[in-house]
Amino acid sequence: MESEQVGLTNQQQSFYETNGYLVLESVFTQEECQRFVDHMEDLHNGRKELTGFFQQDKYGYRTFNQHLYDPYVMEILIDARLHQPLKDCFGGEPEAIQTMHFYEGSEHPLHQDQYYLPDCMSAWTAMVDVDDNNGPLVVQPGSHKGRLITKQDVPMTLHPDETYEQQQSNRYFPRVEQVFKENAQDAVEVLVNQGDVVLFNGRLIHGGAPVLSPGTRRHALACHYIPYHSENWERDWPRISFDGSCRIHYNKM
Repeated sequence: MESEQVGLTNQQQSFYETNGYLVLESVFTQEECQRFVDHMEDLHNGRKELTGFFQQDKYGYRTFNQHLYDPYVMEILIDARLHQPLKDCFGGEPEAIQTMHFYEGSEHPLHQDQYYLPDCMSAWTAMVDVDDNNGPLVVQPGSHKGRLITKQDVPMTLHPDETYEQQQSNRYFPRVEQVFKENAQDAVEVLVNQGDVVLFNGRLIHGGAPVLSPGTRRHALACHYIPYHSENWERDWPRISFDGSCRIHYNKM
């Protein structure tokens, strides 16, 4: 991995603050992306074994927190090329907290990441070209300035005989759809090339666009970060700095 650190231009900073997202072009090289794709395909198809590797078949065959057992993913999560842009977006030092790898377009309903991870933002890396066929991100520009649905609005506590998926479908996603309509702003698809990184605010309403060519690969790695000084933390995941140091800080919410 390279180690060049380049921050946001004034124009990029202004776009991010106005729209809640920003595309950074060609952050990772085609060669780096292809090596990552080959690595994930080998794991996915059983050609390579990795202790701890697990994938869910919901939302485009995804893995959770693969960086905790896969040094390859950890390298990308704290790659120096992401450091300064994240600092510019946060206005301070970031800490890495989560990774999700998607093999295919997720077609995920509209949501806000800060419902799940308070204070967070995302760096979403396209490991292949992403277009209408394989399911791009869809975002509502400016929605990060609107209302955030929190766990106080929609508690994570499940009703009797209710699964987590039902809680999301029956109670959480409809509330986000309501806010989407209140914002009165059309959604846009974010089409990107291999190696591009989409930065977006954790309050931004976003989801996965329909996949026009089902089964088409859309390797993407979503990395999530929170400000170093954030106290909104109740999980037992490590908080990882860009120098590789880790800490776990609990704050019961």
